[in-house]
Amino acid sequence: MVSIVTPLFNEEAGIPRLALALGKVLNRECPLDWEWVAVDDGSQDMTFATIQKEITTAPSWQIVRLSRNFGQQAAYRAGLEAARGEAVVFLDADLQDPPELIPQMLALLKKGNLLVVGQRISRAEKGLRGFLMGAFHEIFHFLTKGVMPKNSGTFGLMDRRLVDELKAMPERGLFLPAMRGWLGFPSANLPYERAARPDAPKQSYGKLFSYAWEGITSFSAVPLQLISLVGFVVSFLGFGYAATLLGIRFLQLFGYFSNIQVMGFTTLSVAIFCLGGIQLLSLGLVGSYLSKVFQEVKHRPHFITSEHLHEP
Repeated sequence: MVSIVTPLFNEEAGIPRLALALGKVLNRECPLDWEWVAVDDGSQDMTFATIQKEITTAPSWQIVRLSRNFGQQAAYRAGLEAARGEAVVFLDADLQDPPELIPQMLALLKKGNLLVVGQRISRAEKGLRGFLMGAFHEIFHFLTKGVMPKNSGTFGLMDRRLVDELKAMPERGLFLPAMRGWLGFPSANLPYERAARPDAPKQSYGKLFSYAWEGITSFSAVPLQLISLVGFVVSFLGFGYAATLLGIRFLQLFGYFSNIQVMGFTTLSVAIFCLGGIQLLSLGLVGSYLSKVFQEVKHRPHFITSEHLHEP
């Protein structure tokens, strides 16, 4: 059996389209033994009532309703905990990632790949949003030494062995697309064209930046290492500048460089502001990593379930 895990947050309008697409692919075009695990991540519209009516498209189903909005990654984790299939597919509800690729993913799974990742060869997002997303993938790939393929997200298929290993990872800072790649099992990429979202994106720039930073700080210590590099460069420049000023003062005693005046107040002000800014940025960066440790040691649950419905 294949479990299709879909997080839902205010997706009332899109659920019928999603149910129709899944039924078309998995019931008729390529019939499978499958279950639909829908996770209502604290929706404030009629998502819960709508999914109760539409989920019967699947021969087997579960609805996990969270007590509040815990975020997409926590919702995927809730679906992962509930999934009963021998393989699990992560699929967003907006149909930007096509369910029609699931049979191809299963074919790659049968060839020995325990992980199949959907890799976008085109991006529907344009303008600033598209630029920032593309930049994140390049930076993340560089900082983490390719822990996950470029231009990939949560869309993908995992074998049960990989699912069990992922569930055993206790960390609270979830970045599942990279976590599953970090496990190191045989994997394959499946290129596809990503469709445009039928309605406005629900993730603000603030949430996207937070998500990106969570991924970077979870899988790379390079930002911390950069502090040492910046400190070295600033110290080198500072000592070089000091040596230059001392040299000028010394040579002026012998009549050289008499036309050069060292402005003490300006030099001091620039040095204080530059070094103070670097120190505050460094403290903020260290604090960001320290806050992750703080979140981990509290051992709070990834999510809280208020209801869990399933077929009789």
